[in-house]
Amino acid sequence: MARPRKYDATAPATGAERQAAKRARDKAQWVEVARDAHNAHAARLDALQAAINGAAARGDATARACNSASVDTILENLAAHFESKARSKNGAI
Repeated sequence: MARPRKYDATAPATGAERQAAKRARDKAQWVEVARDAHNAHAARLDALQAAINGAAARGDATARACNSASVDTILENLAAHFESKARSKNGAI
């Protein structure tokens, strides 16, 4: 008596077919990223962080309020800073 199949009859039978099916599933789940655009975006974020660090070192109040070691935190702080200014009546700090 033969051993029962591990995969159902509709599943790919050979290793190559299973690998192709796995690649198709992976491609459907993952988003392709344009590497050049991603690197350019990362460089702009690094430049923003350097500019904020420099302005904070020279005493700029907004830069000091938004400064952080992480670019993500800098962006959050900038958003919070300008959202609070947008909510205030006169926009003063």
